[in-house]
Amino acid sequence: METTVVAIAGSFLAGLATVLGVLPVFLGKKVSPVMQDILLGFSGGIMLSASFFSLLAPAIEMANSIFEKHLAIFIVSIGLLTGAVVFLIADRFIPEDYFIRIYQNSDSKTLKKMWLFVLAITIHNFPEGMSSSLGFLTGDLGKGISLATGIGIQNIPEGLAVALALYLNNFSKKDIFLITFLTAVVEPIGGVVAVLLFSISHYILPIGLSFAAGAMLFVVSKEMIPQTHKKGFETQATFGLMLGFVVMMILDNLFG
Repeated sequence: METTVVAIAGSFLAGLATVLGVLPVFLGKKVSPVMQDILLGFSGGIMLSASFFSLLAPAIEMANSIFEKHLAIFIVSIGLLTGAVVFLIADRFIPEDYFIRIYQNSDSKTLKKMWLFVLAITIHNFPEGMSSSLGFLTGDLGKGISLATGIGIQNIPEGLAVALALYLNNFSKKDIFLITFLTAVVEPIGGVVAVLLFSISHYILPIGLSFAAGAMLFVVSKEMIPQTHKKGFETQATFGLMLGFVVMMILDNLFG
């Protein structure tokens, strides 16, 4: 029972670190078009890096420990493609005027892209929360603390990515904080689900990790990168993406 409480608390604290990413946006001033594309590229780089190092790599490792090698990579591949297909369906069938109804005086197409991006980060946080709990459920307290700390540090630039997407769509600071906080809350929910599910089965996490990776890859490739190449600043945006990728890669390898 004590281990379970510690596991859930660890995933909660790791998720809460996402909110720290809001701080730079709160301190910011008006952002120029070129800086908008650089920052959006940076956010895309964070998501790409997280997809590979925080999601796919551990999904493959876990699947290999559970299934036979050839079956493991097949399962991870199916999970990844399913994540992309689910977001494709959402992109095709959610009407753009829906976003006008929930947030007035904004461009519906731009809002739709932004919400898909926020949703991708949110879905990504769910299996991360499961991972945070699992570190403690192994019975190794040191490993659990190390994993939860690493995920928490990684969550800071992810929170910044969400906050920037909202900021560039003229959301108020109050809304930016609230929405970023809600994406963070998903992580301890994932921690609770991990405690419940893995007392029954340990097959689900690699599928969840690869699904989240597929969702993030879809959003970055279809929405974020094309958006940064529309105003003539594609070179600057590309280097922003590479910088975001490197920053997230370093954080994952130092603290993951």
